[in-house]
Amino acid sequence: MNKNKLSKNSLDEQAKQADHWFAMLHSPLFDRRQRRALRHWLAENPANRIALQKSQAFWQKMDALNPAQIALLEHRLATVTPTHQAKAKPFFGNVWVMPALACCLLLLVSTGPFWQSYFADYRTATGEQRLIQLGDSSSVLLNTASALSVNFSPQRRSVTLHGGEAHFKVAQDPRPFEVVTESGTVRALGTAFDVKLWQGNLTVTVDQHAVRVTFRHGATVGHLGEGEQVSLIGQQVSPITTVNLRQAMAWQQRRLVFKDQPLQQVAAELSRYRGGAIVITDPTLAQHHVTGAFDSGDSEATLHTIEKSLQLREYRLTNKLVLLAR
Repeated sequence: MNKNKLSKNSLDEQAKQADHWFAMLHSPLFDRRQRRALRHWLAENPANRIALQKSQAFWQKMDALNPAQIALLEHRLATVTPTHQAKAKPFFGNVWVMPALACCLLLLVSTGPFWQSYFADYRTATGEQRLIQLGDSSSVLLNTASALSVNFSPQRRSVTLHGGEAHFKVAQDPRPFEVVTESGTVRALGTAFDVKLWQGNLTVTVDQHAVRVTFRHGATVGHLGEGEQVSLIGQQVSPITTVNLRQAMAWQQRRLVFKDQPLQQVAAELSRYRGGAIVITDPTLAQHHVTGAFDSGDSEATLHTIEKSLQLREYRLTNKLVLLAR
């Protein structure tokens, strides 16, 4: 065996070190001492410079991820960050250990099965809204980062929401009208309703008249009336709640309205409009409740307002990954 050939374990360790140095280069913690240490690391082995270049190229690929991939990355980061942070703190002493973890997660995300929405009839980009007129005179307002397919036949009207959010105004027609998602099916019993499918969770809100909801595991809500909302979170169906329709439908006027909601939920919603992931490094901070109304068309200003009002610090690895800390 060639002595100059690195073992797989050595290559893995080298890649981890490169990810760490890439994170440090873009952090406010990169000072003269860190610069000297980086120069020393690069001088140790010519392959280290190549590894750092590969790490930089890898992170630049984040800009090409579609909204569904970004959403999955955000979900996985939010799931593993508290545990990882607790283990990493004695070793690194700061939040910048998490970008290396994000790199590993990105490998999983970039190879995920997102081909289903690729062939959708209608799609919206991050921050975009689109009004669609269907052949039966029904209309659909497609929200940010959403995908929809239409399948009408002489017997029924069916649309598939692959992901995202849509508001339906259903025209009168003898044929039943159904919205199909991976988490359940909504049948119109009236005129107007909202369906949101995000990270596998399904939320249905009725604007006018009523709908029937059948969830993927068989549970059914036979009559969800005007001003009512129901959700499927994981495998659990929420109780039916009465909602403020002006607040629930504010997204149609490009407004994000939050009333006493956890910062984690606010960050997740904001991520849908700006692209990328907003990760809160402190689990206690993630549960801090927020109230406010924001412009979804200017997500950066909204993020800045939240940071200023809560006195938060922001750390970025490209615009696709934002870490918030106290």
